[in-house]
Amino acid sequence: MRLLAPFDPVVWDRRRFEQFWGWAYRFEAYTPKPKRKLGYYALPLLWHDKVIGWGNLSVKADRLIAEIGYRTRAPRGALFQRELGAEVARCAKFLGIRPACIDLLSA
Repeated sequence: MRLLAPFDPVVWDRRRFEQFWGWAYRFEAYTPKPKRKLGYYALPLLWHDKVIGWGNLSVKADRLIAEIGYRTRAPRGALFQRELGAEVARCAKFLGIRPACIDLLSA
């Protein structure tokens, strides 16, 4: 489980990304808010060998908020939930803040 940067080699070639995973990823930081589909700074979510969704991370009151969206649906099971929590915790540690919550968005 990894949240990938929008400029990660797996992501930066948008045509190849779409061919590999069957959906279009767009970096929307410069897209007007009403036209965004994934979020301001959506990070592609890599689970095993597939990019299955995206995460939008934000900081509120010195705590990390992760809004997670999925291309189709979230994988089921404790392992997925544990790994998602661990990835969000790694991001929070990198930023020097505490993780607060993970919100799951609909596909």
